[in-house]
Amino acid sequence: MHLRFFISSPGDVARERALAQEVVEQEIPKDPLLRGLVTCEAVRWDDPAAPAAMPATLTPQEAVNRGLPKPSQCDVVIVILWSRMGTPLPETFRRADGSPYLSGSEWEYEDALQGNPPASPPHVLVYRCTSAVSIDPDQPDAASRLEQRGRVRQFFDRFKNLDGSLRGAFAEYDSPEAFRDHLRNDLRAYVQQRLAGQAQEQTRSSEKAPPPFGEIARALWKGRVVLFIGNRTMSVGRSPGAVAGSAPEIFLPSGVELSHVLAEDMALHEDDDDLAQVSSYYETFQGRPALRERLRQILVPQADSGIRVPPLYRLLAEVPVPLLVLSTGFDTLIEQAFRAAGKPYDLVIYPADRKDLASAVLWWAHGDTQPRTPAPNELDIDLATTTVIFKMHGSVRQENDEWDGFVITEDDHVEFLSRVAAKSAIPSLFFAYLRDRSLLFVGCCLHDWNLRVAIRSLSRYFARRTTADADEEIPSWAVDEQISELEVKLWRRRGVYPFQIAIDEFVTKLRARAPR
Repeated sequence: MHLRFFISSPGDVARERALAQEVVEQEIPKDPLLRGLVTCEAVRWDDPAAPAAMPATLTPQEAVNRGLPKPSQCDVVIVILWSRMGTPLPETFRRADGSPYLSGSEWEYEDALQGNPPASPPHVLVYRCTSAVSIDPDQPDAASRLEQRGRVRQFFDRFKNLDGSLRGAFAEYDSPEAFRDHLRNDLRAYVQQRLAGQAQEQTRSSEKAPPPFGEIARALWKGRVVLFIGNRTMSVGRSPGAVAGSAPEIFLPSGVELSHVLAEDMALHEDDDDLAQVSSYYETFQGRPALRERLRQILVPQADSGIRVPPLYRLLAEVPVPLLVLSTGFDTLIEQAFRAAGKPYDLVIYPADRKDLASAVLWWAHGDTQPRTPAPNELDIDLATTTVIFKMHGSVRQENDEWDGFVITEDDHVEFLSRVAAKSAIPSLFFAYLRDRSLLFVGCCLHDWNLRVAIRSLSRYFARRTTADADEEIPSWAVDEQISELEVKLWRRRGVYPFQIAIDEFVTKLRARAPR
């Protein structure tokens, strides 16, 4: 996708204009989440690399209009104002009612609002610098500068109703650096929204193939699939409008919901979805013990008999052969599902909060009440005969908090990923098991950088593989209710076939295709 960004402003914000071009042409296209998906072009009359020609026979605005795309022909128009509105336009530039424009910036702003039919109007962003303006009344240009300030105020008056309430939005900033940061966030959000809209349009315009339910079910029932379960799986099976922890259907929170709970505890924005960031903030101000205690309060309810177990867990408990399940969840619902079905399993947990076990894993063989603590590469389990659940981000324990541990803060994820790189986090036994089996990723959001890095470290074990005689592909699949265009590209680059489908629907259809 190619996008054009028109930068409109008078000459008193030259630094901001340069920073805007830098954000547009250098930062946004190289953003890790956007790289390769978008190219960006900044349109400004004073572009150092390609300035607009200024013939003596044309007014400056006429020269800009002739040499550059008009604002209405661009995707985004960025208006930046401080102490000056700019030079009034000549008589050749008039509104339909005959009134004049305060400056070229005002004309460009209104041209953007009108759009360029049949295309929709561009996305318009207006920024106002709040830094103090010093005007020496003894200077010859004092009157002119005061007039310019008045025109700026007049321009922003249009954003207010008669009662003083706002009828239009603009952003304020107090330094060029603050402007850059604000613009970066605004443009990143806009581009992601455009990409998501493009993906939805592509989905509407072309029928998507459903997952190969029969193939996946046969491979799963033969023990030829390794499960990788993300925290969005917790949202499966809910009635519309169901809230985590609320009757009559009691659910444990997903990762996003857990972030909201912790944010509310700390009086942060309750819609903050970044669990690593919010939990880091919680740990900083409340301490690690308080964070662990709060997580246990949420994840181990007193009346756990009423907790709804995700249908995927119940399905896995029905599979008659041994399985290897890798989970990023902290809860114990998958263990509860296996116990309820009478399916034996060994439990292996990454010891996130135990510095004394930094070179070990926690291993409960089936029936054990206390864990063994072997080094990851010394774990000795016969995966051909034993189901193993590996909680790679730590977990709570139902009976007490002795072994609770969580990879949840930003520092936790950095530590975990460093151990993954050093091959001291994930047992080598599991890597060997992955080599000739498919992976099924369920509820994994690749917008989480920590999950992307973890999956990347595993990708050499499942990307574009074939059987020993090289005549049959060993496929891997990713299933989630929402998969963005970016995630589709990332999955495919890893050799994984992504499918957008509600997880509960996927589980229902997979169960229907299970071998009898």
